[in-house]
Amino acid sequence: MIFRWLDNLFKKKPAMPPLPQKRYYQQTIKQTPNVSAGRKIKPTHIIVHHTSGAYAGSVAWCCNPASKVSYHCIIARDGKRTILADATQRTWHAGVSSLNGKKDANSWSVGVSWEGDTHTTPISEDAILSAVEYLIPIMDEFDIPVKNVLRHADIAPGRKDDCSPQAHAILTKTLNQIK
Repeated sequence: MIFRWLDNLFKKKPAMPPLPQKRYYQQTIKQTPNVSAGRKIKPTHIIVHHTSGAYAGSVAWCCNPASKVSYHCIIARDGKRTILADATQRTWHAGVSSLNGKKDANSWSVGVSWEGDTHTTPISEDAILSAVEYLIPIMDEFDIPVKNVLRHADIAPGRKDDCSPQAHAILTKTLNQIK
């Protein structure tokens, strides 16, 4: 018995996968008017998008009431990000959407968008790590597993194609290393 205990005590532990270097990205908070007033959500999923446009223009568009579009967060290629709504606010990022018969993803998900088009411009390391830095506290608070981090295309197939499968794979791989 004592030998088994000593064996376990000195047994080499499996190596942890390398974690990304901790970084701190610039974050601006700018409340979008494009939320469902008075409707709080308890997110169970994260939906990842791309804006198809430049960072500053995308933030401005989401702050324009006429656009009727918003995300919880938009992330630039260099990692800076703008938080447009609290994770419990119902933003207008998913449109007509469903997952396994559950409709209206705006009511059960946090929408995060990267600047530009992830199909034509590969996602930057800074954009990935900024997303991770933003998402981990939300995922911890609401107990959202990595398997619930989805592409917009997953909840609106045939209507939307964002974000690219490659960008999504890099994000989920990085999240899995940490979570």
